[in-house]
Amino acid sequence: MTIPSRSIPEQYPLRDIPTPYIYSNHENNSDSNIDKTNTAVDNGNILKKRRRTSSNDLNDQNPFEIKRSKIDSEKDDEKITSTMTLDIGAEVPIVTNPEDNVVTPSTEEQLLTIDEVKDGIVEEALPISPVASASGDRTPQDEITTALTAFDKDIKPSKINELMMYCCNNLLDKKKNTTGTISKLTEQTSKDLQCLAFQFIAQLNRAQLTDINAIIRDNLKRDLISTLPIEIALKILAKLDFPDIVSCLTVSPHWNHIIETTPFIWKHLLISENFISYERFPQYIEEIKAKYQNLSNFEDAYKPDFLKRTKTLRHWYDPKFIPQRTTLKGHMTSVVTCLQSADDYIITGADDKMIRVYSTKMRKFLLELGGHEGGVWALKYDRDGILVSGSTDRSVRIWDIKRGCCLYVFKGHTSTVRCLDIVEYKNNKYIVTGSRDNTLHVWKLCKSIYNRDNDDGVNGDSSSWPIVYDSPDVNPYFVGVLKGHVASVRTISGYGNIVISGSYDNTLMVWDIAQMKCLYILSGHTDRIYSTIYDHKRQRCISASMDSTVRVWDLKHLWRNGIRQTVTCAGTTCTRVTESYKVLSGHTALVGLLKLSDKYLISAAADGTLKGWDADDYSLKFSYLHSNLSAITTFHMDDNILVSGSERQFNIYNLRTGNLVHSNLLRDAEQIWSVTFKDNLLVAAVEKNNQSSIEMLDFA
Repeated sequence: MTIPSRSIPEQYPLRDIPTPYIYSNHENNSDSNIDKTNTAVDNGNILKKRRRTSSNDLNDQNPFEIKRSKIDSEKDDEKITSTMTLDIGAEVPIVTNPEDNVVTPSTEEQLLTIDEVKDGIVEEALPISPVASASGDRTPQDEITTALTAFDKDIKPSKINELMMYCCNNLLDKKKNTTGTISKLTEQTSKDLQCLAFQFIAQLNRAQLTDINAIIRDNLKRDLISTLPIEIALKILAKLDFPDIVSCLTVSPHWNHIIETTPFIWKHLLISENFISYERFPQYIEEIKAKYQNLSNFEDAYKPDFLKRTKTLRHWYDPKFIPQRTTLKGHMTSVVTCLQSADDYIITGADDKMIRVYSTKMRKFLLELGGHEGGVWALKYDRDGILVSGSTDRSVRIWDIKRGCCLYVFKGHTSTVRCLDIVEYKNNKYIVTGSRDNTLHVWKLCKSIYNRDNDDGVNGDSSSWPIVYDSPDVNPYFVGVLKGHVASVRTISGYGNIVISGSYDNTLMVWDIAQMKCLYILSGHTDRIYSTIYDHKRQRCISASMDSTVRVWDLKHLWRNGIRQTVTCAGTTCTRVTESYKVLSGHTALVGLLKLSDKYLISAAADGTLKGWDADDYSLKFSYLHSNLSAITTFHMDDNILVSGSERQFNIYNLRTGNLVHSNLLRDAEQIWSVTFKDNLLVAAVEKNNQSSIEMLDFA
């Protein structure tokens, strides 16, 4: 016996949200359990309702009674088949014929349709994937016949679940894994079995459904993290953002233990949340070793440091948070020309010929370094208290902040030292200086200056400091001069043995200090160049000019730029490139400032705008405008925060959302000359009442 095909829904929702299946509950032709007149009005439409039989009634009787006394021939099967109609959602109810105890259709009344139960009149059928049970070698026809015959009125409700699992799951399993008669099961037969399963479920009371629900729910649960090898589980967790990691902490004690005790996850979060870059991580490890000295394993510091940084970032992003402010006296002049922030130091230079040093931990002034005979216009901090400065007095000085004195004076330039950088190549450090005399000078940075165990070990007695070299000819640390520019060298950027200089002659020059020669001359700007960046990771040069543009030069694939020509520079041959790889337009005035992070290239201009470009493809990501339209004099950024200053305006932006967070933290400042920040501390050199001061804002 099979269930007629017209009683089977075309699409059976075993795995999706099921369509409600309604079965008529009758013991005989009487309507003792049905109230035909029970109706409800919903938005003017009258819907028929059916009362459900109580759970006690279901326990006492089986409303879907099927009895067969004899099945002797196919004719009997066909008779029974033709008299059993279970048309789901049809408008013909199912009643019981007391003469032959076979379910037959009747047109005396109508069932509720699927559309009539949208408001929850009838509960939805329960989707289930039953557990397979063992079975014999009977045919599908035998299995169905046995199952239907078993539903006698005397059957115990506790056996319904077992029969349903046996008939539905085991037959389907046989269809997949056996041959012969079983393999001939058709797709329609599979649907018949599925329909039968739902019919079984329809006969269960609430307690039985609760038991099945518990079985299904527990079997559907899979602890993905606990069942996988730890290496794979960590790779999965490493793909999650911090809010998702917080949710995972509450899933189970096992998940919580893995996350809490695995430094790898917290290291990944430090990088993915843009707190530390891959390139800077070795330096970061040294910092946390000094910061968390009480921990035996420095990797255990990843978690507390990440949580601390996350809390601080929330303060940065909170417009209602007011940071603690400390104001320190600045230089004698109002203009601060340069600022450096590293280790525990804030270092500033100005036209008053002095260098002032402040402590970020103690929030106080430490010392003043004097010796230059002209204004200080260039500063570069190396490490461990070593500082290099350039001045309008045409000299380069090397200072030791910890000793509080100048160690060396290098002379050789014939005009103001306007810019400088420190690069490291083959375990040697070099100072590269650019001057208004159109040249670059290269000097070695003496390694012995870092050895403070014996002060007499630095070229003689400490009382002889500073050691002055009046000429490059007598200076053992002088490497050479790089000539080629025909106007003032305004900006320098370097890494390793490659140094890039930008000049007022509208060109950039790429130098190899190992060979002391020019490699490329990059031409394309139509006005003075004020800023340049050597992106060594992508092997590109980025420059900003008075012609209102930012240009990108591809040094790895030189052919992607413009026409290439071989020319002679300072007696050696090099390549001139006549056009850039990219031209970034949008500013309407001098672009004087550039900064690069892992995600963004940011440019600032005299038209009061800041523009953020994608660091890889240079598409425009955001643009900000200072409301007073005054020139941007300074800005500092990382991948999360952007801080910018101009005349009477100081803004802090959230780069994750693009929103302006603060604009009035330094409302009393007349001019913002320089700004930097690290972790929770922001430092700005400002002008107030024609005097300079240092403002420290603590976001901890």
